[in-house]
Amino acid sequence: MSKIILCMSDGNLQRSLETWLGESGYETTGFDSTEEAVNDFFARKPRLAVVELRQLDLEGLAATRKIYERFAIPIIVIADTCSQENLSRAAWAGVRALLTKPLRKQEILAAMGLSLAETRRVQALNDEVRALKESIERRKVVEQAKGMLMERDGSTEAEAFRKIQKLAMDRRMPMRRMAETLLLADQIGLRKAQADENRTRSS
Repeated sequence: MSKIILCMSDGNLQRSLETWLGESGYETTGFDSTEEAVNDFFARKPRLAVVELRQLDLEGLAATRKIYERFAIPIIVIADTCSQENLSRAAWAGVRALLTKPLRKQEILAAMGLSLAETRRVQALNDEVRALKESIERRKVVEQAKGMLMERDGSTEAEAFRKIQKLAMDRRMPMRRMAETLLLADQIGLRKAQADENRTRSS
């Protein structure tokens, strides 16, 4: 169940939203101001915020921005009026949809559905990018470890790879971590050898 923050000064509007969203399977938590929402403790991160503003001005946008910075969630604003100038600044405050009064049930549900779907899409893309970066870093470290083993032991590339793979399986650790361990051990060994050589020369 998605948790939704409601920041409303209009009690009737808040009660309507709580009813509509509750009927649609959303869990709501109401606040009188954005400050209260920002300072509240949530055991589970909210998925979206609905904020009521009399007008979409800089003061109101600054208030919604605090919620966006605190939770990094999309925000739907319900405003009486707004200027085109401030509308262009709304994205900076995390606003993903703007609705005006009188509010209709289908409008808010459609706006929420689209906002949450966009959030899921962006999250999926971010996860994909992170996985790709991890794959690149893992390959880079494994290649470095292979090169070290090939130079140190005279192994072929395939033999070096199989050695890293077997060590990782035997010790039940990811290949990247195993490769990092081998590289670190090699660096420590080189430093020790250099220190021993320096001591021999000075004696």
